[in-house]
Amino acid sequence: METKNEFIPKTAILPGSVLKLELDERGISQKDFADIIGMKTSNLNEYIRGRRSFTSDFSLKLEKALQIPADIWMNLQLNYKLAVARKQKLDIDEQAALNEIEEYDKIISIKDLIKRLNITAISYRSKLKELNLKLNLPPAAELQVCISHSNYFKKSDKLRTDPRMVLSWTLLAKYAVKDVHVGGEFKVSDKELIVRELCSVLHENEDTINKVRGILSNRGIKFAIVEKLDSTPIDGYSFFDNGTPCIVVTKRRDKIDNFAFVLLHEIAHVFLHLSKNQNEEFVTFEENERVDKYEREADKFASGSLIPEKLWREAPKVELNPYKIQQVYTSWARINNLNKWIVLGRIGHELNFWRFREDGTRSIN
Repeated sequence: METKNEFIPKTAILPGSVLKLELDERGISQKDFADIIGMKTSNLNEYIRGRRSFTSDFSLKLEKALQIPADIWMNLQLNYKLAVARKQKLDIDEQAALNEIEEYDKIISIKDLIKRLNITAISYRSKLKELNLKLNLPPAAELQVCISHSNYFKKSDKLRTDPRMVLSWTLLAKYAVKDVHVGGEFKVSDKELIVRELCSVLHENEDTINKVRGILSNRGIKFAIVEKLDSTPIDGYSFFDNGTPCIVVTKRRDKIDNFAFVLLHEIAHVFLHLSKNQNEEFVTFEENERVDKYEREADKFASGSLIPEKLWREAPKVELNPYKIQQVYTSWARINNLNKWIVLGRIGHELNFWRFREDGTRSIN
C-alpha cells in the first residue's frame, strides 16, 4: 500500500547542531570534548558543522562519553540525509512545475485563472495540480493546437480579441457548468416551447436570471454566468458537455435587451447548429456586423423570437427623433405585452441609434 508523506521539513536538522547544543547545555567546550573522545578538535568541528557524516564508530564514542545511545545519533544522521534528499527532489519538482506553468502561460492567462478559481496554494506544484484538477488541462502543446484550429478568431478581421484571454475564459466557462445539474432531458422538439417560456420571462423581467436558469434546467440545458476577462468582448458561449447542451453568458452589460438577445442567440446555436454536431462550439463576440453564416442565423433567430417578424413589420413608422421613437415604441411595446427596452434595443441595433433616455428599468431584474 502506497503511503503519502504529508510533511517534508523545509530545514534538515543537522546532527552536529544537536551535538553542539548538548555540549553547550553541559558546559563542555569542543576542545575538552575532543580530548575526552580522543579526537582532534578540528575533526570534531567537522562533525559538528556537517562536513563529516556521523558514523557508527563516532556514534559509539558519543554514547560512551554522553550516555546517549548510539542509535539515536545514527537515526539523526539518517533522518538528515532523507530530509536533504526530499528537499532536493522537491526543488527539482518545483522547477519542473514552474516550467510547465510558464508554457501554459504563453497560451492562457495563469494569473487570471488562479484568481478566478480562488487557488491559494503557494508552491508551483500545488498550483499546477489544482489547475489540472479544476480545468482538466491538456498538455500546453494541445492547447496551442486548439487556438490554431479554432474558428473563434477567424470570423472578422475587425474583431480585436486576445486569443490567450478568450481561451482562458472558455476554460472558466466549462468549469462553471461542470457541477451544474439539470432537472429535465434535452429534446430538440422542445424548441418552440422553450423559446416561448424564455421570451415570456425576458419581457416580464422579474427575477429574470433565476427563472431563466429554472426553465433551461427543466429542459435539460445547463446555464451559467461567467464574468468576462480583459480583452474578451464575449457575450455568450454554447457547447455540449457529455451530451448536455450548455449556455454560458458574461452579462457584460447589465441590460435586459442585451441579455435577452444573447440568450436567444445561444439558444439558436443549440437548436440550429449544435444539435446536429455536438463537437462544435460557438463563442459569440460583440460585433456590429456578422460575417459568419452561423452567427447571422443565430442573430435572425434571436430577433424573430423576441419580437415576431410579422408583428415587427406592423410596428409604427416614426421620424428619426430619439424622444419620439422612445415615446411611440414604449406605448407600442405595452400594447403588445413586450418589454420596451427589448423593443428599443432592437431599434438601436438595426439603426445603430442609441440615444434613448434611461429610466432605471433597463437593468436585469
